[in-house]
Amino acid sequence: MRWMMAALVALSATAAQADDGILNPDEGGIAQLRETLAARPDRAGFVCWVVYETQKGGMHETALAALQDCAESGNAPSMILLSHAYENGLGTDASPELAAHWAKQAAMTGYAVGQYHYGMALLRGQGVPADASAARYWLQQAAEGGDENAAEVLKTM
Repeated sequence: MRWMMAALVALSATAAQADDGILNPDEGGIAQLRETLAARPDRAGFVCWVVYETQKGGMHETALAALQDCAESGNAPSMILLSHAYENGLGTDASPELAAHWAKQAAMTGYAVGQYHYGMALLRGQGVPADASAARYWLQQAAEGGDENAAEVLKTM
């Protein structure tokens, strides 16, 4: 189902001529989502969800620019997905530094998943200098926010 949604969003419809106009006019796609996000930031939740589905559907290069827009708009889940893309080289060159940067941005919004990922980057020294004290802080924030993975890691520190 996800791949189908991603394919429908990422690919523009094919136009067909009818006697009274055009059926299925060209519209949609990632470019349209980026335009919508720029013009209507209040729709970021929906737009970024569609971008998320496109990225998770495996169309990494197609989704990357829109994912960047979503992250820059303040959408914390998009920040984590962008961090994941940079960590794993999905649609872009791998960059541990950019992965850590976007995890930190998500952490600073109060998003527990972002706090966990940034804490783990600090703990492992991935893209940032290793800092056990700062890692503990962010993992504690994540655990207090309900992240069970962070709570488990804290038990071993």
